[in-house]
Amino acid sequence: MLFSKKKIVAKSVAALGLALTLGGTAVASASSWTITEVNVGAGGSWSSYGDPNLKTTNSNVASFNGDALPAVLGYNVRLINSHASGRSSWVGLYKDRTTHADNNSGKRNYYYYSDVRSQTFEPNETRVKLHFSSDRK
Repeated sequence: MLFSKKKIVAKSVAALGLALTLGGTAVASASSWTITEVNVGAGGSWSSYGDPNLKTTNSNVASFNGDALPAVLGYNVRLINSHASGRSSWVGLYKDRTTHADNNSGKRNYYYYSDVRSQTFEPNETRVKLHFSSDRK
């Protein structure tokens, strides 16, 4: 009886150790959100760069979620590299809602930025706060 209890405890400890190891690996390899603020010009002009996000997977999808979007007419966003070249499709940027941009051609282990644009008929410059990931979230 004592031998079987030790065996059960040993298997339980081994299973728990495996679960913690695999769980830690999954967390370590997942990219995180970058929270950033950018200045967006009137009339659909370029935004400032803001903070970068490290791409950690080979996903061809980027994720965007708006936090503070002062323009009433809305925004579009895409992923860009440090040379302002587009790395994903354009998608709408919405408050408290994640949108996914396809055609993400960014490479793993490189940093990317969000390119936020107002609508072409937006008369005001605004400051936008968002969180984004160069991977699917």
